[in-house]
Amino acid sequence: MRNLSCAVALTAALLSSTAYAQEPKGDVAWDILAGLTSEVGPRMPGSEAEARARVWADARLKSLGFSNVTVEPFPIRGYVRGRDEGSLIAPIPFKLAVTALGYSGTTPEKGVEGEVVYFPTLDALKAAPAGSLTGKIAFIDHAMKRAQDGSGYGPYGAVRRQGPAIAAGKGALATVIRSIGTDNHRNPHTGGTTFPDGVKAIPAGAVSNPDADLIARIARSGKPIRLNLTLTGKTVDGLPSGNVYADLPGRDPSLPAILLGCHLDSWDLGTGAIDDAAGCAIITAAALKAQEGGKPLRTIRVFW
Repeated sequence: MRNLSCAVALTAALLSSTAYAQEPKGDVAWDILAGLTSEVGPRMPGSEAEARARVWADARLKSLGFSNVTVEPFPIRGYVRGRDEGSLIAPIPFKLAVTALGYSGTTPEKGVEGEVVYFPTLDALKAAPAGSLTGKIAFIDHAMKRAQDGSGYGPYGAVRRQGPAIAAGKGALATVIRSIGTDNHRNPHTGGTTFPDGVKAIPAGAVSNPDADLIARIARSGKPIRLNLTLTGKTVDGLPSGNVYADLPGRDPSLPAILLGCHLDSWDLGTGAIDDAAGCAIITAAALKAQEGGKPLRTIRVFW
């Protein structure tokens, strides 16, 4: 038992020593993350805030010693958020916590009202007969499964990306989905949806998970549900956007550069810390770390 205790203590000491030795120098990643989220904030594509983020990134990359720092402007088709409101009308009056999905269709100022058709999954919506949703509002439940590695996001995100267009193709007046996430607070999650050519963009929103639970309970009771939805945001062509890239030159400029990428923009309901200020912070710190042992063979380019 004494030998085992000594072995455990020695192992712990070695692990502690190794961890200390490998601790990265400086706080580059944290400084970038904190700067983007607290000095710039949310960075909606095509917005004034995204433009400020490019100016911020240009200055920060230059201060870190990168060369060939370049702002690359281009126009985009972006979403400009308007007024997002939703309420149950029947069987009970209830104000919903709702947000428009990016590239949602636009409602009149007074919103749209209709009977809700409940779909527990995206597959259930796909199986609905053509024309069966005419004049109605599709609600897609499809709760995301909790997973430590985030593996549920991809398949369950299909509800947000594809659901509104599928419902539109079956005649729906509007679509509401359960927010893609596993939290239990009344903050709805936004994100982009797509409408293929030939499919009219209908109003599409997401409600918070607790609100989705309420709608699901009422639907299971068999009581008819009516909902009013107001989403006045618009999709606008020609908004100014852009990338920022910078280099750490390598020893052999004839070789293709190593490209490390992230995205500078973010949705507007949070600070954009995880998606994707953290990505920009990580790749930039990694690029600087790579040259600590000397000038790398290839140029390393960070692309924000």
